[in-house]
Amino acid sequence: MVNVGSQLRKLRRRSNLTLDQLAATSGVDRGTISRIELGHVSPRIDTIGFLCEAMGTNLCEFFGAPDPVPAESPAPQAPGPERPAPAPPARHERTTVHPEPVRAEIDGYWPVPSSLWHGLLEVVDRFEALVKNGSELILVQDTAGFILYASPSSETLLGLRSPDLVGRHCWSLLHPADLPNFEQMLAGLALRSNGSGRMDYRMRHRDGTWHWFSSKFSNQFNNPSVQALVINGLEIPGP
Repeated sequence: MVNVGSQLRKLRRRSNLTLDQLAATSGVDRGTISRIELGHVSPRIDTIGFLCEAMGTNLCEFFGAPDPVPAESPAPQAPGPERPAPAPPARHERTTVHPEPVRAEIDGYWPVPSSLWHGLLEVVDRFEALVKNGSELILVQDTAGFILYASPSSETLLGLRSPDLVGRHCWSLLHPADLPNFEQMLAGLALRSNGSGRMDYRMRHRDGTWHWFSSKFSNQFNNPSVQALVINGLEIPGP
């Protein structure tokens, strides 16, 4: 397993970056970086990606995943007087491979066996490529209204990167005139397991302007894989 906090601290020092410098370059809050290094929080994969980009590295190096392109094998060398000929390859017996145990996401460890990292990183890269330039804004929020996930498209649609949104209250982005309808929508969904609804509302762009979105709300609190409210929104022309 990779200790995320220790690895981040090692790579940051290797890059001769202070906490403030890494925060300014990556867009990740200084306090968040400090808590990751201390092992107090386990960051999301896209947060680690932002930090890796700022440090001039990548996710594969961070987690020690194998290079997807194998290096060329060196040309065979003839045996010399001081280099005996290699022994014939031993016969391989069939063995049972036991999967590496998965430990809980605590103490700065990412709960994925190292043998699965390479495939996982490919899936993450593919997902990020699909949603980064997409027209849909995806937000996931908890029962208290705090944002747990924001799709990379938030940077295009709202001028805010995912780390700028995660941890913020969703209502802080809404136009005051749209809050009553928004609260009514959430209250109705809370009473319906797996319920859904749709409404139009305004969200504040980073430049201070208001942008209209038409969003579908989905109550996924009883879904053990999600346990949150999922909002899928498309930007629309204002009335």
